[in-house]
Amino acid sequence: MKSLHILTTVVLFLLITACSKDDYGLAKKNIPNWLKDQIKEDEKTIASDPSLMPNYGAWLSYQFNGKTYFEYDNPLSSLSRNPYSWEGVRVDISQPPFTSYWNDKCCEQYVWKAPKYKRFE
Repeated sequence: MKSLHILTTVVLFLLITACSKDDYGLAKKNIPNWLKDQIKEDEKTIASDPSLMPNYGAWLSYQFNGKTYFEYDNPLSSLSRNPYSWEGVRVDISQPPFTSYWNDKCCEQYVWKAPKYKRFE
């Protein structure tokens, strides 16, 4: 029985370490370069002054019409959560084909979360 407990512990440890994402929610290869750069800048800002707004934000990804889009969420900010394309272009959701973005987006994944990020529902 003791060996079963040890085996279970080892398997759980391997599963947890195999699924790590290098501090990002997604594998780094699934994050565009412009967003990696933005995250690095946010991390520098947080390191220099943890009381600043980037310490409360997060980047999320969604699928819409077969493509990946990214949104920045910061509950303390008055900025709205507008989607950005893979290329880093802000999407105008008032123009087709994006008018149904808010209703039809799916598959939310965290890309990166700042240390003090808390999601408000």
